[in-house]
Amino acid sequence: MFARIPLNPLRKPAARRLQAGLLAALVTLALAPAPGHATDIAHAAVPSPIADNELRIGSHIFHLPPGQWTLVQGQTFTTGSASNRDAEIFRGVVVLVDKGQFRVAIDLSLPVQDVPGIASWGDDSCAANNGALHATPMTKFGGRQCLAVFGHPDLQRALQRSSPYAARWLHDQHVVGLGSAIEIVYTSRQDATFGRMHVFFTAPYFDSDEAMTKWAAALEDSVKREFASKAFSATLPALPVLSATIQANDSASGMVHGGADLQAEVAAARDVWMACLRKEAARLDDRRTPANEVGSALYFNCRDQELKGVTATIAPSRLAAMSSSEINELYEGAHRQVVDSGVATNIVLEHRASHGPDPVAAGKAPADKASRPAKR
Repeated sequence: MFARIPLNPLRKPAARRLQAGLLAALVTLALAPAPGHATDIAHAAVPSPIADNELRIGSHIFHLPPGQWTLVQGQTFTTGSASNRDAEIFRGVVVLVDKGQFRVAIDLSLPVQDVPGIASWGDDSCAANNGALHATPMTKFGGRQCLAVFGHPDLQRALQRSSPYAARWLHDQHVVGLGSAIEIVYTSRQDATFGRMHVFFTAPYFDSDEAMTKWAAALEDSVKREFASKAFSATLPALPVLSATIQANDSASGMVHGGADLQAEVAAARDVWMACLRKEAARLDDRRTPANEVGSALYFNCRDQELKGVTATIAPSRLAAMSSSEINELYEGAHRQVVDSGVATNIVLEHRASHGPDPVAAGKAPADKASRPAKR
């Protein structure tokens, strides 16, 4: 138990300072959450999984959205302070990858412990001519904040500049989807603490500018108190629902490659589609037409089955709200990678191999007719 502190005010200045310090410590202990199973990323190995989607820096805990997050970069820095005491700063990068596809990366910086008069660290995302698509400076909790949005045509290149170890890990793991991206930044600066969070999404995550700014505002609302040390636990907002285009492309990849980790809806649709392709190959192949041309006919005849597969993970209510032209655009976009895979051509070739060579082609050439003796 904590020592009991008398309620009557202490008369001596030193005693009053001691009482104030004890009260502040008690408040801090009361607000700070129990460490639990949160991964202390300031002391964790790199790379390492984030257990229970909870990470910790010092006494601060962040609850991440569902998914298999991995710490891929971690660095500790020191910066000066007015008290001539170095402040220890930790910067970590966690990523969310789904079946080899990049989804989200979070770059988080925070002091391991608050220090009065801590020196500023990092650039100002709201500074003029900083390249932000949107930038909103704010003043809250007696400090300065910034919420900004940036666009990147090549995320891999951007990460190589800002987070080289994270970029290397993504490269070594053969992660795809590192093209155009959106970066949402929230920074907060007080006298004794600060916080920086950069969240990177693949650009198709947001269907509109409104959806992007709405999620950015939700991020600021979720972490603003913790970055100001007014709270010690924050839950990040749920990730945006993947755009229908990403869902269709992911399903198309599953339709082509298969595998044990396929979602049940896609796996079931894939079985029906592959059965259709094989049935049509047996019906249409004349063994003389080039296999790729027969494959094109297979795609056409099994279009309905393929469409059900590439839209298998899209909510029915979402599909119902889409026009036929929008659904057709989804199909055409996903169908490109299906055609590029050559799956239908391979099925035609497998059908030919399983039924032996063409009897006409395999037979001997007809013998020349016996020549009649020339008349003399």
